[in-house]
Amino acid sequence: MRSLRKIVFGRREKFINLLVLVLNPWWWIIIQRNPWMGILVFILSLSVFLYFWQTKSKKLLFSLLTLTLILFFIAVRDAFDESLFRNSALNIQQYNKRHEFYAKDLGKIYTNKFSLTYFKEYSFPLIKLQSNLFANLDPNLYFFASHPRERLGVEEFKKYSPIFLPFFLIGVLYSIYILSPNLFIYSISILLLSSIISSKYNLGPILFFPLISYMITIGFILTGRYLVGRLRKRYES
Repeated sequence: MRSLRKIVFGRREKFINLLVLVLNPWWWIIIQRNPWMGILVFILSLSVFLYFWQTKSKKLLFSLLTLTLILFFIAVRDAFDESLFRNSALNIQQYNKRHEFYAKDLGKIYTNKFSLTYFKEYSFPLIKLQSNLFANLDPNLYFFASHPRERLGVEEFKKYSPIFLPFFLIGVLYSIYILSPNLFIYSISILLLSSIISSKYNLGPILFFPLISYMITIGFILTGRYLVGRLRKRYES
């Protein structure tokens, strides 16, 4: 009886995941602009859900990692953020101003070889990476098309309905609560890999699609379980 119930609930959960994947504007935008990427991200999203929620098999993990790397390399090929290693006129002006003030106020603390090399060669790329990283963590980017912080030169488009936001938050809080090491490592890897993809990519931060869809799905599943449990208690009483 338990195995039958497990199969039934397993099918329901998979169906919920499928609904989340197809009932959002982002996936339709991806598949319209690049059908192969749409198919790839769809299969990857299914793999993410099945591995982290249902079956932690080594074959599924290998498939998940392989598809993630393929998606990453395609996205980098199409939209590597070249501005990371290319200073604009504004960056150069900022460096010169900073050099003038730091050299005057800090003296040898700043004018040593290590500090000068860091500020000249590495500070701006790291700042840009940090900017990309935190921009991808903004819920407004996914649920409100970045409103009210729309970015100049970036095509902002609706990715998920705001209705999905509460379920996404439930999924995130649950994932933090159970603290799965594999999910944590995967999330951090996606975050770091996405930081070198340009924010102007016309498909958006596509590596986040499977992860956010997974969180939304978990939110729906947990909410459904809670409501069913309440109804059973009320019925039994």
